[in-house]
Amino acid sequence: MKIIEEDLKKGWVKILVEDEDDLWILYNILSPGDIVYGRTSREVKQGEGGSSRRVSMTLGLRLEKLEFQEFSDRLRVRGIVVDGPEEFGVKGHYHTINLSPGDTLIVFKEKWSASELEALRRSSVKKRRVMLVNIDHDEACIAVLTEQGVIQLSEAYGRLPGKMYASGYDTLLRNYLEEVLKLVSDYASRERVDALVVAGPGDLKNTLADLARSRVKGLPVYVDSTSIGGCSGLNELLRRDVVKKVVSELSVIRAREVFEVFKRLVVEQPDRVAYGVDEAYCAALMSAVDKLVVVSELIKSGDEGVRSKVLETLDKAFSSKADIWIIPGRADIGVEVSGFGGIIAVLRYPLQTRTC
Repeated sequence: MKIIEEDLKKGWVKILVEDEDDLWILYNILSPGDIVYGRTSREVKQGEGGSSRRVSMTLGLRLEKLEFQEFSDRLRVRGIVVDGPEEFGVKGHYHTINLSPGDTLIVFKEKWSASELEALRRSSVKKRRVMLVNIDHDEACIAVLTEQGVIQLSEAYGRLPGKMYASGYDTLLRNYLEEVLKLVSDYASRERVDALVVAGPGDLKNTLADLARSRVKGLPVYVDSTSIGGCSGLNELLRRDVVKKVVSELSVIRAREVFEVFKRLVVEQPDRVAYGVDEAYCAALMSAVDKLVVVSELIKSGDEGVRSKVLETLDKAFSSKADIWIIPGRADIGVEVSGFGGIIAVLRYPLQTRTC
């Protein structure tokens, strides 16, 4: 996401959407009542009883509803038109602006919260999309890691016989690697990845990594080990140091690290953690939060009381310089955090009381 221009005194920020992850971040930032300006088209009639045609125009909508399918490339912004060309009589009517990568929009808010501005600032820093390949002699799994989590792209199957019992083993192995390499090359371009991590048990991963370095020019290639190949080993790979190093700024990885610390403290020092909306809120009011992980569904909760308390928790935590990660509830780590009320906090110091 690129911040093109801003005037926070007047309440607006002009934004260029660069990729799908930016749409997910906007989904978390935009709220009902915001005014969103974007380029769109609308069906208009030509005179009384005349034919209709679609006309391209810039409209300002007072946001009422957002629709976003995770891992898609479109965010639908629906609301009442508050500003637009007078000649088409569009004010006061409902309209939907479809936002995609490459689009520019202007967002007006009555007040930008500290957490909303921080989310914009973080997203304006170049994010890394990393391809993951986990391979053994039986199967290979190709996936991409983004801010939204892990997207599984494809699988390939080796079905290799034992070396001692089959003629043509080397040819079958070479064909298998070529199939995987072609998938890697195709997806590297299509998904605009910044790096490749090849993992798996044994030496096959090293052979594939060497081939990738020679065939996919300009793509950094890292190697790590897992105990099992295929998609079954992806979660193990995500916990490995190489992946953490390559994508250290991705929220899903950082959130996973915080969650591991959180689980240990729940057992060893339960007064150093808080979880659930009420506990996290109280800890934030006391400036006790050091690290905070929130599933995005809480921010969009239909319960206004819950949503308001979560947003205030984010603001208070940010103002006390806590590290904050907002993650999708459908990601593996999001599901685990949801089991603790959708919000967890690691505290700077022990808290004896959890009410405020």
